Amino acid sequence: MSLLFSPIKIGNVELSNRFVCSATYECMAKETGEVSDELIKRYVSLAKGGVGLSVTGLMYVQLSGRGYKNQTGIHHDSMTDGLANLVDAVHQAGG
Repeated sequence: MSLLFSPIKIGNVELSNRFVCSATYECMAKETGEVSDELIKRYVSLAKGGVGLSVTGLMYVQLSGRGYKNQTGIHHDSMTDGLANLVDAVHQAGG
């Protein structure tokens, strides 16, 4: 079996394989920066496809730091519910 398909431990987190989706600009958040259903579907699809680790994409941490349209934001406490939903959905899909 290829090394890519073998589990690996990073700190105290064990990944099922060594396939990693690195951070990118998805352009899938709502105009307000909130997580959209489309964004959740993207990461769920990666998890179902067998990606061992997905690193979420480019996010802005304050409103003035927003660089692109439909960029995901984490600039306000109200954004955390959508991000938590994203994580929960990926975990339910095996990611």
